[in-house]
Formats: sequence, C-alpha cells, structure tokens
Amino acid sequence: MKDKGWFSRNIYKNRRIYMAVFAMYTLIILGIFIYYSNMRERTYVVKGTIEGGGTGELSISAERSKEWKETGTPGFDRGMEYDFVILNSGHGDVLEWQAEIDFVTDFVIDSSWNGDFEVKDHTLVVKPDKKTKEMESKEEKTFGLVMISIDEQDVQEYRIYYKENFQITDSPIFWIVIAAAIITLTVFITDEINLQRYSKLRKWQEEIQAILLESFTTFANIIDAKDPYTQGHSLRVAQYARLIAQKMGYSDIDQERVYWIGMLHDIGKIGITDVILQKPGQLDNMEYSTIQTHVDIGGLILKDFKALPDIADGAQYHHERWDGKGYSRHLAGKDIPEIARIICVADSFDAMTSPRVYRKALSIEFAKKELMKCSGTQFDPDIVPVMIQLIDEGVVPINI
Repeated sequence: MKDKGWFSRNIYKNRRIYMAVFAMYTLIILGIFIYYSNMRERTYVVKGTIEGGGTGELSISAERSKEWKETGTPGFDRGMEYDFVILNSGHGDVLEWQAEIDFVTDFVIDSSWNGDFEVKDHTLVVKPDKKTKEMESKEEKTFGLVMISIDEQDVQEYRIYYKENFQITDSPIFWIVIAAAIITLTVFITDEINLQRYSKLRKWQEEIQAILLESFTTFANIIDAKDPYTQGHSLRVAQYARLIAQKMGYSDIDQERVYWIGMLHDIGKIGITDVILQKPGQLDNMEYSTIQTHVDIGGLILKDFKALPDIADGAQYHHERWDGKGYSRHLAGKDIPEIARIICVADSFDAMTSPRVYRKALSIEFAKKELMKCSGTQFDPDIVPVMIQLIDEGVVPINI
C-alpha cells in the first residue's frame, strides 16, 4: 500500500515515544529515591527545656520519681531516680535519635533502662537501645536512670539529634508517577495489541489489494487484447489519470481509486465486435455509432460495483465533452463527473500518441497543441494545464 512506510515509521515512532516517557518516569522516581535517601542521612537537632518544651518535632519531659540521702558513694550525698519521656509529635517517623540532657552538678549513673547512658561533664548522653531508637509519628518512648549526685539536681536544657525515616513512598509525586506509569503502560499494551491486530488486518488488506490490482490488470489486458494496436492503453491511461489526480491534490487513497477506475474505463469494448474494433480503415457512421455504445455497455457492466465509488462514471462518461457535444448523455461542463473529465484528457493524449490500425502515433508536440486547442471545448480547461505541466516535466508520456 502507498503508506506502508508511513505505517512502519509510526510504529517505531510510537514505541520511541513510549520508551522516552518510561525513561522520564524512571528518572523522576530515581530522583525522588535519591532525594529521600539523602534526607534519611541528614541529622536534625531540636533544643528545649523540661519546663518550656521543645522547638521541634521531638520533645523530652522528665519526672524525678524518687529522691534520697546517699551514704554509700564517697563524694556524693544525694540519690534520685529520673523517668524520661521522649515524644515524637511530628508527622514523620524518627530513627537513630540521641539525646543530650544538661544537669547542674557532677553525677554518676547507678543504673539505667531502655538505653545506653554516658556522662560527659554535667551532660547525660542517651543513646537508645535497638527497641527504642525508632519512633513512629505520635509515638512516645520512655527511658530512665538512677543518679548519684553531689547535690540536688535540676534538669537544664536538652538537645535531641535524630534522623527522619523518609521513604520514597511518602512522596505524593511518587504515587502520581506510578499511577501515570501504570496508565501509560496500559495504553502501551493496548496500543501494541491494536497494532498487532492492525498489522494482521493490514496484511490481509494488502493481499486483497494485490488480488484486486492483478484482477484489474487482467481485465485491462483483456480489454486491450480486443485491439492489438491499443496494447497497454488502459494501463497508460490509468497511470496518466493518477498523475493528474496527484497534481490536483488528491489523497494517496483517491489517487489509487482514480488509477483503478482508469484501468477499466474501456471495459465496455468487450461488448463490441472485433470486426469493428480491428477494422483497418475508416469506420462508417453505423460502425462509429456502434463503437460509441461501449460507454453505455461499460456503465452497465460496472453499475453494481459499489466497492469502488465512481468506477461506473469513469466508463460511462469519459467521452463526454466540456461543450456538451460528446456521447452518450451529452453532459457539459461540471455536470460531467470529475473522474470522467480526468480520464477524458488522459485517454485522448494516449490515443493521439499511440499507433492505431489506421495511422501512426502522433508526436508529443502535436498532442500538446491539440490538448490546448481543445481546452474549453472538448476538455476541462482546468485539467488540460495539469496535463501540459506533466508533459513539460517529462513525467508524461510513460512506457508500459
């Protein structure tokens, strides 16, 4: 078919577009993953006081649940028990947190729970154990210790270092991209299925077209075989008609339609006796009238051929004249179907430039002058210049 290359190119073009779109989705998801991976590695810090609360998502509250005089630890005279609560009031999960809690005076840790504790100067460093280091949003964890101090202790400030547990699935963009990718994949799969179906249909259509083309060519050969001096006439007229249609801006499909109609324009000659068709001399009036009936015979033969619009018009009206003096219906001007006006010009040019039983082939220059001379009388004045241009460009005539 004419657009086979177009079809193939568009398959690959569509696939390239899908590949580009999926590559874009992959890059977006990769970018989101890298962003959230980097966010997971960032360490945040919040500061606060037990009385005043915190400045960020995490905060610590403390309760001194017990207090006593200490006599068993040299240099220290006060013992106390602290219970701490760390709260994640934010919207995200927290992992790997660590707290630093400042006290007033020196102290040592007698015992502790839910974490690892270390003392640096007056600062208590708390590293949670495996069970308590991760906190979901709105969750709280408890830890505590027994402290031996020189004097009564008061918690001063605290600092919490932590990482947020960022997940790629936390991003709305991620789910938008996934949804878009699923939709695109669905469209791609559907498109591929349709392409496969269309490819099979197309192959079937090409086979049918090949059969039609061979059948039409066979009919054209049968028609031309009626008169050895017109060998190849139908195929040349069909080609000239297609070239004219192309110059007139017909679509590829309509050009093919014109070509096929041109091939069968003389099918009515099947009904004319060989004695008349192959007569070497001038036809008398009765014989000429008989020849003229081939257009009506052709129209009658093709009238029920509905699969190819206008095919009967090509056979029926290609001998009508622009001035209305043609045969057999004496139509004039644009009352003559355009396909018939195109075939009329193509048919007349080939008739002049082909040998006949009663004369030799006329020259191209003579045929050009005759076309221009009869423009507006025998031929459509808009079609003749198109044929002249094809001749001047060397496209016409052709050899079959």
